[in-house]
Amino acid sequence: GLVADLRDQRAILRLDPVVAFADLGNFGFGVGFGYGRLSFWSSFGEFLELQKIMKTWVLILCSVGQTLMAEWIEPPRQSSQGHLVPRPDYQPDFPRDHGAHRDYGLEWWYWVGHLKEVDGEREFGFQSTVFRIAGDSQDSLETDEESFGHRQLHLAHSALSDLSEEKYLFHERVLREGWQARVSERTLGLKVAGIEAELTGEGNSHRLLTQYPGEGMLTLTLTPQKPLVQFGERGLSRKGDDPASVSWYWTYTRLEAEGTLDIEGERISVKGSAWMDHETSSSQLGEGLVGWDWTCMHLDDGTEVKAYRLRKEDGTSDRWSAVYWIDREGKTQSVYADRFSWEEDEWWTSETTGLRYPTSVSVTADHPQKGKVTYRLRPMLSDQEFVGNRADNAYWEGACEVLDLEGARIGRAYLELAGYGGGLGARLN
Repeated sequence: GLVADLRDQRAILRLDPVVAFADLGNFGFGVGFGYGRLSFWSSFGEFLELQKIMKTWVLILCSVGQTLMAEWIEPPRQSSQGHLVPRPDYQPDFPRDHGAHRDYGLEWWYWVGHLKEVDGEREFGFQSTVFRIAGDSQDSLETDEESFGHRQLHLAHSALSDLSEEKYLFHERVLREGWQARVSERTLGLKVAGIEAELTGEGNSHRLLTQYPGEGMLTLTLTPQKPLVQFGERGLSRKGDDPASVSWYWTYTRLEAEGTLDIEGERISVKGSAWMDHETSSSQLGEGLVGWDWTCMHLDDGTEVKAYRLRKEDGTSDRWSAVYWIDREGKTQSVYADRFSWEEDEWWTSETTGLRYPTSVSVTADHPQKGKVTYRLRPMLSDQEFVGNRADNAYWEGACEVLDLEGARIGRAYLELAGYGGGLGARLN
């Protein structure tokens, strides 16, 4: 309990020469471990007893200090495949760091959101994701501006949930970098298989264009309502105990979305809210992890919640699973796996792949100020399974409502359930 409380306060214990203070009931005293100072107001007998108590506390504090130090594992410079590993305490430089980091093995830009027809009642959810996967580390940086260069692969995943019509459209394309797949290294500039993104030049706003099968298209202007958030300790998001399984994880947790949706020959003006992740790593899952359950929530009170569990092979949660709260000003608080639970309430089975997904879940966590809070996620459409070129790598990614314990709606969310087809860890490492 002491270790957990100290971790929550981001405490760092150094016994020499920092002065530590303890209040032990009737024995009030100040101890300067590095300076050998002791002041007390007690009888000689109390002093002898005090010495015993001090020795006990020194042993406890030393043990706690060693435990806390053991929590941090310095990442290696390179992954087992030779790609660079994100370093701690990195200060991103924007707009440069909105662009690609080609010497790292894996990177993605990810948007999800809820939209509503401006002059009607139709509702939609959308997902647009661009993945960059580096080739051999010895030649992935070779430049060749003709036709194909850098030996980078790009995947584009686009999906649209027509919640009113109960339809789900999805599309995957995989391309080598070249005419149809380019990502800038200098700024946000993506053009990959029907997904395009670029800064507008007005503040931190950007445009996102997503094409769908059948000549459908979503065109949005996305404007941050809060500062960009860096998730993780010392700027690194842990994905297991493997020191190389870390990422830079940068997020706009609430974006105002406005634009048009062309679908089935009709142009619909839409507006709503969105979430954007940009994550860079070279090993996304640690050893023994098979997938993850992840959600981002937009609550009606103007705050956001990000929660995820990293699933082990035996179905339990890895200790680096976490819940983050983002307040109205964009400040974050978090707890790890020992202070929240992720429970499956209902499962859905795909007729396409036969995979089962826990699409209704309850996340209960110990908020640092509010105490125990519960968020119940319920899908707004059952079939939101994304099936790409490989059925065993299918995943469920869908629009959900967020309910409280009494069943009242308190927000909306996107839920991602990955790795239920097996083999995801190998593909991300």
